[in-house]
Amino acid sequence: MSDSQPHGVIAAACTPINADKGPDATLLAEHVRRLQTHGCDFVLLFGTTGEGLSFTVEERKRTLDAVISQGVDPASLLVGTGACPLPDAAELTAHATDHNVAGVLVVPPFHFPVVSDDGVFAAYDALIRDVDDDRLRLYFYHFPDMTGVKISFPVIQRLIDAHGEQVAGVKDSSREWDHMQALCHSFPNLRIFSGTERFLAPIVAEGGAGCISATVNVTAPLARKVYAGAVAGQDVKLDQDRLSNLRMDIAQYPVITALKCLLAMQTGETSWTRTRPPIIPPTDDLRAELDGVLTQLADLEAPTSSA
Repeated sequence: MSDSQPHGVIAAACTPINADKGPDATLLAEHVRRLQTHGCDFVLLFGTTGEGLSFTVEERKRTLDAVISQGVDPASLLVGTGACPLPDAAELTAHATDHNVAGVLVVPPFHFPVVSDDGVFAAYDALIRDVDDDRLRLYFYHFPDMTGVKISFPVIQRLIDAHGEQVAGVKDSSREWDHMQALCHSFPNLRIFSGTERFLAPIVAEGGAGCISATVNVTAPLARKVYAGAVAGQDVKLDQDRLSNLRMDIAQYPVITALKCLLAMQTGETSWTRTRPPIIPPTDDLRAELDGVLTQLADLEAPTSSA
């Protein structure tokens, strides 16, 4: 797998919000750089954890422009470009692709009670054709618990047959190990990512590309250690167990709110305490409950490089 292709430890970055209630692009760029120096190979913007679907098309485009203008390499970014209206998704995808980002992560159509395989295929097929850019690298966002829509293996194969290398990979947030393993075996030419670092070492062992995870916003140094060890064929069980336990400690709370609370506690930046409804901002009680997690995070050492 080429180092230029998305791989390894990828944070689904939280989005800080400024006093005007829009994305704080300056702090977001700073956060991306911090994640990269703390062990992330790539960073995803405007995924679920980044509250992507809560921002307008213009907010998302403007924020990506600003992050890149502040020196963040677009080739180190994945961008969530899913949207309910297909033309909005196409506009966001074309904009990100025109910036030469590493790829786009696109949620399937989810706002109808029943979406058939033919419907899922038609939506992704239309998106790729509307963007009409050979640089496009599309990653499926398989998260059936959230969307109620499964991206089936036959649909993936049909889209590969139709569009070749423009179909690049899958983020599997199903939390079903058998499904992730089957993806790795069935599509060895795609980059398959676990949506949780709980399966980081196992998915690497199966030929997968790594993880794209919310909690990597704060666990990146340990995730980097697990990934590097797994790639080298080392026994990483103890570190993987510690990483998984940290993930579960955070996941017992509303994850986006808890992560923003932890980032505010780590950095002192008030922008991290803001959310856009329906996500609720952190409370003083939550801060108190997360003190133990913060102590564990303070013990993690950042690597000197994510290479």
